[in-house]
Amino acid sequence: MSVLTDYFAAASDEVAATAADADAGQPRLLDLTPEDVAAGKALYRTSPDEAARPRVQVTQSGTLVVQSRRIDPAIALVGLERILTDRAYAEVRTDPRQSALIGPAREEEIDGDVVLSVTDTLRDALASLETAALPEVARQWAKAEFDAAAADSLAAFLVALTDLARRAVSAGNRLYCHVTF
Repeated sequence: MSVLTDYFAAASDEVAATAADADAGQPRLLDLTPEDVAAGKALYRTSPDEAARPRVQVTQSGTLVVQSRRIDPAIALVGLERILTDRAYAEVRTDPRQSALIGPAREEEIDGDVVLSVTDTLRDALASLETAALPEVARQWAKAEFDAAAADSLAAFLVALTDLARRAVSAGNRLYCHVTF
C-alpha cells in the first residue's frame, strides 16, 4: 500500500484538522476536484514513476497542496530539519510540533488518514533557504535519508515545499501534512 502525503499551510491546528475530518459538517480543507483525483489515479496507473514525483495542486477551497508519495513527515522531515538547522536528532524528535497528531482529535477515530504538524523551525528554515542552495540540500538529504538517485526528485519537492513555507510565513500560517494510508 502506498502512503500519500499532502503538505499544506493553515492558520491554526483547528483549521488544519478539517483536512482529516469528513464528518464535521464543514467542507474539507483539502477538497480536490473529482477531476483532479481521477487524473491522479490515471497517472498512477499509466506512469507510477511520474505519479510518485511531487506535484503542486490548488484545492477547490484555495489551499495550496504539495503532494508526494515518499516524504514521511515523522521520519524524512527529521533528517531535512537536521540538515537545514543543525539541530540534534533528539532535539528535533522531541519538538512538540514534530509530527504531532492534529486530526482526528482522538487516536481511536483514525480511519485511513491523519493530519500531522510540521515544526515551525523547519518551516522557517525552508522559508529562508536560498534557491541556489536547493540542489545541494537535496543531495545531502538524499544521501542521509534515501539514496543518491533520489536527489532530483527531492530537489523538486524542496522547491515546492520551500514556496509553501514562504507563503505560510508571510501569511502567519503553520505547515501540516495530511497522510492517507
